[in-house]
Amino acid sequence: MTKTTRIPLVRVNQWMQSWNNAEWSEHLPEPSPYFFIASISLATLRRLAGVSTRNVHERRDRKVGAGYQRAHQPARSRNIARYLQFGYPLSGQSGLDVETHRNLIHPGWLPTSILVNVVGADESRRRGGKDRVVDDNCRVSVSEGEDGAFLKIPQEALAQGFKIPASSLEPLEIIDGQHRLYAIDEINGEPDIENYEVPVVIFNNLSPSWQAYLFWVINVEPKKINPSLAYDLYPELRNQSWLQGGEGIRVYQEHRAQELTEVLWRHDLSPWKGRIELHGNRVDGHVSNAAFIRSLMVSFVRSWGNEDKIGGLFGSLRSQGADRVLPWKRSQQAAFLIRCWQHLHEATCTSNAKWVRELTKHTSPEDAFSGPNTLLGTDQGVRAVLVIFNALNQVAYAELDLESWESERVSDEPDEDEVTEALTEFSQYKRPNTFLSAISRALVDGVDWRTSSAPGLDQNQRTEQSVYRGSSGYVLLQQRCFDALKNSPDELVASSANTAAGLMKR
Repeated sequence: MTKTTRIPLVRVNQWMQSWNNAEWSEHLPEPSPYFFIASISLATLRRLAGVSTRNVHERRDRKVGAGYQRAHQPARSRNIARYLQFGYPLSGQSGLDVETHRNLIHPGWLPTSILVNVVGADESRRRGGKDRVVDDNCRVSVSEGEDGAFLKIPQEALAQGFKIPASSLEPLEIIDGQHRLYAIDEINGEPDIENYEVPVVIFNNLSPSWQAYLFWVINVEPKKINPSLAYDLYPELRNQSWLQGGEGIRVYQEHRAQELTEVLWRHDLSPWKGRIELHGNRVDGHVSNAAFIRSLMVSFVRSWGNEDKIGGLFGSLRSQGADRVLPWKRSQQAAFLIRCWQHLHEATCTSNAKWVRELTKHTSPEDAFSGPNTLLGTDQGVRAVLVIFNALNQVAYAELDLESWESERVSDEPDEDEVTEALTEFSQYKRPNTFLSAISRALVDGVDWRTSSAPGLDQNQRTEQSVYRGSSGYVLLQQRCFDALKNSPDELVASSANTAAGLMKR
């Protein structure tokens, strides 16, 4: 039996009679009328939140996040670490030598509380595409008796060498204060760090949706951080019904779609490099910035809902009867989009389809993908491709095991190097890449992507292709794509297309 130690707790009662009129739900059940406050060693708290020595080392060397469930900004933690050691103003001026400015050393107090949740014995969380629970020998619990309330933790957690095994879920979830907690990773050789305590507000078995709610009202509602940033720091927010009617989710969607569009436009490995018009110019084979953003907002960054049976892979979705949020970093999202278009580009340039042969017989094979007479270089074509890739990857979500891609080597910033690294990582995942390739081949071989003005078309063909022009062309082209995908020789592609078309009424 695991030996435990007890940390005294102060019980805080908070309940208003007006709350009894609330309509509780599965994700937002009636909460406890009280929580607890404790004083806990920052180092002990960090160990119970889970840490890998290797990951800390990599993060310090590479200055990137270590794959936490929430986006981590290492620079913030480094500043806090320096504040803990030397106080202000040295914390904000890393160029100042501490030895020559000893008169500027002040206490690095952290009087504000870190908010945590104790994971219940019957609770599980998604990690790496699997449901994980807390191992029995790592469990933390709240006990109440005549002698008071206590937080029971494994006695081994007091030792510096204690680690949460990879097979276990962390027994404590950080609701707010993660950068203060992770600051300890940046401190080496500080003899008193084990005795540095912080105030901790402790919730017991609080649902992830209530945790997201707390994060929002603490950080976003008082305008401490940008709402768009909040959806990255706390992905669970993308799936909260109480936010869907507000402006916050729209801000996230617009900002993310714009950011992803810019990455596709500038990245050297993107088939769309230099082909998205940022300033409203009209160029054959190019698509406007606004059109690309709109297409992403109705595909990859949309939210799942009762009337939206297909959500967004980067927004919120539903898989196997449960709401899901894919916790990819922004660099991973950008890499996935580029990979989709890379597969489609390769399939187009190597296809022996009749429309490809006729369109490129006097030109470059590249013209079938990005020339002036291909629908793949139009607003309607971009919309169809993004909608298709988003829909089919959601229907096949469980089979593709997309959640297993938990990158430890790339940061959240979608700059050139990070996206390139993410592309390299994702290329090693055989099943989803095989799926994307099969979708691309079915789209290229099964759909005539020539515009109605393409050379060599007879009158009947021009009439057939002209239906994809204008506003009605968006839906008609998507329907044509689904018809082609239903006949794919790849069974997963064909079955996913049938399901997605039914859900989207295509």
